[in-house]
Amino acid sequence: MNIRTKLRQLFVPERPLHERIDPFWVQNVAKHSIQDRFVFFENACRNKKVIHFGCNDYPIFNPSYNLHIHLSKHTEVLHGFDIDLEGIEELRTYVDQDYFSEFSELEGRTYDICLVPETIEHVDNVRSFLEGIASVDATTFYITAPNCFAQKHLRRNHETTDEFIEIVHPDHNYWFSPYTLKNVIQKYTPLEVTEVILLENDTMVCCKAVKKQP
Repeated sequence: MNIRTKLRQLFVPERPLHERIDPFWVQNVAKHSIQDRFVFFENACRNKKVIHFGCNDYPIFNPSYNLHIHLSKHTEVLHGFDIDLEGIEELRTYVDQDYFSEFSELEGRTYDICLVPETIEHVDNVRSFLEGIASVDATTFYITAPNCFAQKHLRRNHETTDEFIEIVHPDHNYWFSPYTLKNVIQKYTPLEVTEVILLENDTMVCCKAVKKQP
């Protein structure tokens, strides 16, 4: 390495990695962060008619930290949707409103908010699930998933010579990022993502969406 190259490295900072990569691979997603997801959803759903997907927090139901029970104190109407039928009956003892387990059961019902928190990563088929979500007659949609690029998630995974140790919920089928969650919502549905919010120290991605105008 000659003296000119050394001086250039010392006094001319190297461009950021994203500026040195072909633009085809660079996806820019505007976002902002909010710490407490309970407070965020409480404010979004206050005095609204809400349908809440994954309301039972399967497979770990904890009434002291259940979003559905918390929201029931702040909403005008709160309906739940979950495939865990036994869990729904347990949840009903805390929140005695309507519950559903099939998309067809929602026909003819209208909501202000369709809330889908930490559910999409559990489903078998993302496309069919999102198509079902988009069929709900709601004004605003909030869809969240764990953020694969959160520093907390990245730091706790590690590998040995012959094994990768991933710290993840055993029922999860997918990881999402701010870009990929926004991308699948807009690719597979008529929903338009209007806002991307990172929650809980950026460990969760939340996409706020509305139905595209014809």
